[in-house]
Amino acid sequence: AAVLVTDTPADVTPLYWSSSNGDTAVEAEVFARRQAVSVSNPSGTDGLAVAFNATHLPGMRPDFADVRFVDGNGTAIPYWIENASVGSHARVWLALPANATAVTMLYGNPEARDAGDPDAVFLFFEDYEGGDLSRWSFCGSNAGVQARVVHDGAYAGDLNVSEPDLPEFSNNRICLANISAGPMIIEGDSRVSEFGRWCGSGYIQAWNGTDRLYALHLRNGSVQHYDGTHRNFSADARAETDTWHHIKVVLDTPNATEHAWMDGEYLGQAALRFADGSPVPNETVFDDFALIGSSAWYSGDAHHFYADNVVVRHYVPVEPVLSYVGDA
Repeated sequence: AAVLVTDTPADVTPLYWSSSNGDTAVEAEVFARRQAVSVSNPSGTDGLAVAFNATHLPGMRPDFADVRFVDGNGTAIPYWIENASVGSHARVWLALPANATAVTMLYGNPEARDAGDPDAVFLFFEDYEGGDLSRWSFCGSNAGVQARVVHDGAYAGDLNVSEPDLPEFSNNRICLANISAGPMIIEGDSRVSEFGRWCGSGYIQAWNGTDRLYALHLRNGSVQHYDGTHRNFSADARAETDTWHHIKVVLDTPNATEHAWMDGEYLGQAALRFADGSPVPNETVFDDFALIGSSAWYSGDAHHFYADNVVVRHYVPVEPVLSYVGDA
């Protein structure tokens, strides 16, 4: 954890930042400036991933690489910069402490480099830019990382099935991550090379022990969920082959309801039910999150279910809103 050593006014005495990585000490960083950030709608969920649209301030590195965040005790808040427009604005995700009504942003160090860590901010994060699948707790033999078809960056995930008309489920076409969470948001980019004959062509699942929730799948041009029967979220929303779609699913476990979006369009809601049709009990905690490729397609080349920029984070009905305090 990082510690703010002194709390003197910005632009008078430098603010010192010291941190540690496990048992290894890291040289302290010095920041000349600070900016108070207010938190509206504070949440009781500790470590809630909250997006902050930060604007560039005088004395800040144009690429925002020198921003750091601390709570009222001077303790470091994990963060990750999703994207930055040089000298203008940046979308920054913070793992916000529970019930925080304000945080402090440090900046003003031209030598500082980005210290963001998405793995410390989200329940799960995978942009595949590491070039491997080490973030997942289990991956089947048909799961891989490739650079031929990508949505953002240099790599994307690839869950492929090399044999057509294979109806049974098998572990070779799955990537599984331990999350242990209740209400959550699952978001990411998905693409399929061909639709399945009778099964979905790409699945988002949540597992509770041996019970599996088919939260969403791209199937035969539609966007569906499954509760013993394939059901469309919307008759008007169509998934296309060889097209990247941005998918967002909210699992509102306190109300046993899920909501789905595709490419920013709200698709609808459904009662949470497991694959056998049984209701998901309220306040269920899911142990795992999974991406699964198709089990059957028509013919020809291997079927591919691609994924990129996958994020799982806690869900709250009203999200906190962060904004600069006073004249920035």
